[in-house]
Amino acid sequence: KDHGSFPMNIWSKRNTRKDDIVGEDFVHEKIPPPLLVDMHGDQDHISSYIKRNGTKWSKTTNKPKQDNSKSAHGGSAYGLHIVQPIDTHLLIVEGGSGCVQNIEIGEEILSMVQADDVHGTNKLDLVVSTVAGNVVTLESEAPFHPLNVWNNGELRSRTNGAVHGYSASQGIFVHEVSRQFRDIFGVYVPVTFEIFDNRPNIRNEPDKRKYSVEIREGTSRLVFLGKDYDSPGVYTERFYIPHGPGYYEISVILKTSHGLVYEDAFHIGYNVNYMDGFGLLLWLPLTIATVAIFIMGSRKTHWDDDDYHGDSRHGKQGILGNLPE
Repeated sequence: KDHGSFPMNIWSKRNTRKDDIVGEDFVHEKIPPPLLVDMHGDQDHISSYIKRNGTKWSKTTNKPKQDNSKSAHGGSAYGLHIVQPIDTHLLIVEGGSGCVQNIEIGEEILSMVQADDVHGTNKLDLVVSTVAGNVVTLESEAPFHPLNVWNNGELRSRTNGAVHGYSASQGIFVHEVSRQFRDIFGVYVPVTFEIFDNRPNIRNEPDKRKYSVEIREGTSRLVFLGKDYDSPGVYTERFYIPHGPGYYEISVILKTSHGLVYEDAFHIGYNVNYMDGFGLLLWLPLTIATVAIFIMGSRKTHWDDDDYHGDSRHGKQGILGNLPE
């Protein structure tokens, strides 16, 4: 079914025609690929959507919540947003309503816009690169979700192209508790990830519920952990990095029974500040010893012999016996 708001005419600086209808004589020009991303301020539907276990999705629960006191971020219609760069402009189109927001960047844009949490604020950011070599990041109020990003050029991921995302039939993603950058101090690295499978009738096909997960160092073949699972869900595993201290990109890769590959990645520091632990081992005993000496030194000490004045020999009793007259 065609959407009532499409097709739409979008005019660029090089195109000055004012035709009302797109026809065969319309002037076409090559533009960068569009970005498809959900920029609504309310994205609670993602969690319930990926956990439907192959059942039919009801769109009534997918409508963003509206606050009467202010306009909803990203609009109030269903669906994704189309982020299309044209000349020096960035057009953000709400797919469900056809509403367009025009942002003037100031420099020509010839590459596809990317979407990810660049600033580490748990919000979705748009990354725009211009022909002058400048990179512009636009912060939004849309919550970040690892299944609602596009950060690998014109393809959504290094594997399987554009099949990733929360609308995919299967997938894997790392939870927030593990994907936040942190410096691991210890031997093992904990990681929490979730496997989802929304293929139709998958609950009645146990032979197809086979999920092979590998945890690797970036794009290398070095496998830190490999394990097979027989059901979707949330799992927490621990793995060891044999290369010693350093900064690592960790890839969590899922391979399904059909040979499809899904992945997610996060970054960590592994025992980079390991000297902090040695400092604690050094200063803690010294601090305890200093406090003990201070407490014992504050007590009043008596150096007089209690028996000296009370002895009938008037202090003439020595260590080895009576002192001579």
